[in-house]
Amino acid sequence: MSAATGPARERFRWPRTLPGKQLLVLTLAALGAISYGVPAAVSVLVGGGIQLVNLRGLERSVAWLTGGAPGPIAHVAGGLRFVLVLASALVALAMLPIDPLAFGVGIATVVPAAIWHGLSPGPLERGA
Repeated sequence: MSAATGPARERFRWPRTLPGKQLLVLTLAALGAISYGVPAAVSVLVGGGIQLVNLRGLERSVAWLTGGAPGPIAHVAGGLRFVLVLASALVALAMLPIDPLAFGVGIATVVPAAIWHGLSPGPLERGA
């Protein structure tokens, strides 16, 4: 069967959401960190994982806050999320054999993902 008459191949789809883009950037950073050893790659993944969970929580908070007038529960939930992210980062650095530099690289993977997301065309520009 030729390629023209065969079944359509699945095309790779670039992630459209910010967490999806951060996950792709985090995966690439962890793969690059493997050359510095498995502990460095694990440290990148731990830092990026904490930041990914934080980003998902932040997106939910923004959606919640833009849905109407934020009440006191929304403010408490936002403060609690910040404290939990800070505590999880401190626990990871104190209790686990984490390389602080690689951990910081993992946390910082949100920056290129956010720039990529900001430069990507929106749904109206894509015609969706």
